[in-house]
Amino acid sequence: MNMPRYGKPNVAYVSTWFSDPVDKPMWALNLMKYRPIADYQDGRDLHISGADADMLYNPTGPLAEVGGRVMLATDVLHQISGDEITWDRVAVAYYPKRMAMMEMQQLPSFIDLHAHKDAAMEFTIVMASMPTNNCPQPADWSQLTARDLLLVQVSNENNTHDLASLVTSRRIGEYEVEGVIVGDERSWSHATWDIISRNDVDNLVTASTSLANPSLYAMILEPLLDMMP
Repeated sequence: MNMPRYGKPNVAYVSTWFSDPVDKPMWALNLMKYRPIADYQDGRDLHISGADADMLYNPTGPLAEVGGRVMLATDVLHQISGDEITWDRVAVAYYPKRMAMMEMQQLPSFIDLHAHKDAAMEFTIVMASMPTNNCPQPADWSQLTARDLLLVQVSNENNTHDLASLVTSRRIGEYEVEGVIVGDERSWSHATWDIISRNDVDNLVTASTSLANPSLYAMILEPLLDMMP
């Protein structure tokens, strides 16, 4: 597989997986920005958007082969904190061990699909995250209903203001970010997940305006319930 165009692999971090005697489960948090039009390097011209190409990628099969699965897929409704990058979709994939991601990338089934991801993505950040000691159980996204929205906050500062406190919310997950797998030179420390009401969206967007900062990505998400287990 060629070097991806959508982000820089963090070789220094991923190399630590090979020497760690205690491999552990990983929830890979994916922030995704799509190309307006899919760009296939093999010359195929499907005349589809980046978002549609990502739907063709859909690696549920290769994930299952290594014991993983897609835990969450969402569209970004509002980005209420961050920088010049505007994200289109956020997803979480579960791996029973970190090295399972490396095993998956060697599978013929994954290699066949990866051309769609490379065509789809303008940029992505993929983070290795694990539940914190404060919230040791992984988030149960299966409890989401069509009435619910999610607030995700990904920060590289421990003292970042918690935007979930601005509205009625229910925290269902808190994760530490062990490292960035693919992305850029930035590092991130933790991610939180809260269920919020659709009725509170406008209030949250307004109240968060003065608190937004480039060290915090915060997004209101629409769960794609038909893409979740």
